[in-house]
Amino acid sequence: MLKRQALFFAVLAAPGIAFSALHRHPVFLWTLAPAVPAAWWAASPVTWPAWLWQGLRRSVPCSLLFAAVLWLLS
Repeated sequence: MLKRQALFFAVLAAPGIAFSALHRHPVFLWTLAPAVPAAWWAASPVTWPAWLWQGLRRSVPCSLLFAAVLWLLS
């Protein structure tokens, strides 16, 4: 379960890390805080390969939402 959470945390943290690197200040790293519960939610206890598709179906829209909020704030 921890590997699943780490995978989906990487998907969800990517916009925050990208925006922090592009704008060269760590203000956008606050998006890592909501990525933790979202990754926990995306990594549901389902068997392989259903957990991958279900987790991506949950984490990609959240990641896009994080990116949209960052884009609006920048």
